[in-house]
Amino acid sequence: MSGRRPLVFVAIVTMLALVGCRGPAVYPTVTPTRSTLLGSVPTPSQESGAVGTPVLEASQATPRGRAASGFAYGFNVAWRGDEDGAAFNQRTAEMVRQAGFQWVRFQVRWESLEPRPGEWDFRPIDRVLAAYEAAGLSVLASVVAAPEWARATDGGIVADPMTFREAMRRLASRYRGRIHAWEIWNEQNLAHELHGPVRVEPYCAVLRAGYEGVKAGDPEALVVFGGLTPTGVNDPTIAMDDVAYLEAFYALDGGSCTRYFDVLGAHANATLNPPDTLWPERPGPGPGWRDHPSFYFRRVEQLRAVMERHGDRRPVWITEFGWTTNNPAPGYEYGQYVSEEQQAEYLVRAFEIARTRWPWVTSMFVWNLNFSTIVGPEDEKGPWSVLNSDWSPRPAYRALSAMPKQP
Repeated sequence: MSGRRPLVFVAIVTMLALVGCRGPAVYPTVTPTRSTLLGSVPTPSQESGAVGTPVLEASQATPRGRAASGFAYGFNVAWRGDEDGAAFNQRTAEMVRQAGFQWVRFQVRWESLEPRPGEWDFRPIDRVLAAYEAAGLSVLASVVAAPEWARATDGGIVADPMTFREAMRRLASRYRGRIHAWEIWNEQNLAHELHGPVRVEPYCAVLRAGYEGVKAGDPEALVVFGGLTPTGVNDPTIAMDDVAYLEAFYALDGGSCTRYFDVLGAHANATLNPPDTLWPERPGPGPGWRDHPSFYFRRVEQLRAVMERHGDRRPVWITEFGWTTNNPAPGYEYGQYVSEEQQAEYLVRAFEIARTRWPWVTSMFVWNLNFSTIVGPEDEKGPWSVLNSDWSPRPAYRALSAMPKQP
């Protein structure tokens, strides 16, 4: 999960480091089809809602992936793309499978893959996918970070969206049937992710380009709207309130931009608050981090309300959610109020809430599985992990493993 300083989440940085690992078990690979991932989904040209969005019932949009269940259980994972990272990636995949989960989400940095125009290095992704495929896992890739040569200089995300369209076409084509869903950007309501002030229009252009590129390269792959950072800040040089951003996105140009995703991605961080709480009707216990709904897991309900106001019944994937325990990094002081046992209890309860109350949520990715094994003790990402730095399970991993994975 991206961290928070007071109301703003800080972006994820995927770390690569040397870690010794043992080998995994190997599982059969089953290739999911679009129908098993999402159900029967009309394209934007087939059926439109109030603002030009495909009208989908949640029951029509069930991502099955490689699971027998109609609900996809996933982890955000740290990964290694270097030539010595095979054992690390294999062990990661093994821990995902042992927990009974079927999906992984990891971040792909465009700037690392294509540092100069047309000069691609696919080896990092090839290496990590080999481990996930051997374990029979489905993959959501979050694409971020335009290379310097492609960045806009006026506060946009990319100078020419067609360069991003071509990049996504190339990626989706190369990994057709191997990467099953592509999330277009990450926390785009955070200025840090944009190299400039937050504006909705540039993301509209990037989302459209990404959608068209993915569908040209792999029509069966899903396109996920980039998860917004939960925040109440409305200063474009820092961040934009996630609910306000989504409302502005749906209103932009008569809703034309809403046609360019299959699933809405969302991030849900509860700081120190139990998953059932929500400001102001049922505030958390505190101390602090309790007087705005963005401090709560149930903030996702307010994002869903925006969709429903615009007649959009497509599904939501919670692509990041979690609770940090005691955290040494500045801005994460709330972690000291969450014990390891509470972290476990809250994660399981969050899944239960989604499964019993939110039929429109069809996939959830815990932040995170194993960053503790690859970052230093002062890094904020470690205390969110459900594994210790030596790969031993924390109470949260044990609880998630024991949790029923119901359809």
